[in-house]
Amino acid sequence: MKEHDSRQFQRNIYLDLDQKLRKSGWNSGASEAHGLLTGLACRGVTGTQVINKLYLLRVAEDEDSTMLQGLFEVISRDLESTEPTFDPLFPDQETSIARRSDETANWCSGFIQGFCHDGSAAMNQGSTEVQELLQDVMNIGGMQPGVMQPDDSTDNGEEERALTEIEEYLRVGIQLIYDETVGFTRTAEQSAADELH
Repeated sequence: MKEHDSRQFQRNIYLDLDQKLRKSGWNSGASEAHGLLTGLACRGVTGTQVINKLYLLRVAEDEDSTMLQGLFEVISRDLESTEPTFDPLFPDQETSIARRSDETANWCSGFIQGFCHDGSAAMNQGSTEVQELLQDVMNIGGMQPGVMQPDDSTDNGEEERALTEIEEYLRVGIQLIYDETVGFTRTAEQSAADELH
């Protein structure tokens, strides 16, 4: 798939999911839902277990549940890949910086909801680096709406660069969180199982 076609495909998926979720009881959109599902994946929730966690997204219809399960499978596959394929689901570059910054904060808020679905003690587990990353994600999630909205005295290019840096930080940081909390554990379990055979 060409890069332009891939971007358009991702935009269509984002818009469709965002519209469906905003009509549900979720009261938020695709970015926050994607963040929440990513948080669950980073806690080791599997594809068979996630159906029991969808109450967090307040969806009841079978069609929506199936769509979110499919999204969760894509997230898990990307995080488990040996290639850097994981990408948080944000509005595309054609969306205003103010909206994109709000949705970035929503994504982070969703991630913390998913990661701490069984209690805030999860924030204190793992290495110091992972704890610092989790704190950063929580801080980004606490950004006030429109905080990055440029005014007449602000360089729009500077705001764009700052938001791009945050998005890239999240891509790398979430992968590191997953690798430590889930990926390495599964690798060790697989190695132990291989030694038994």
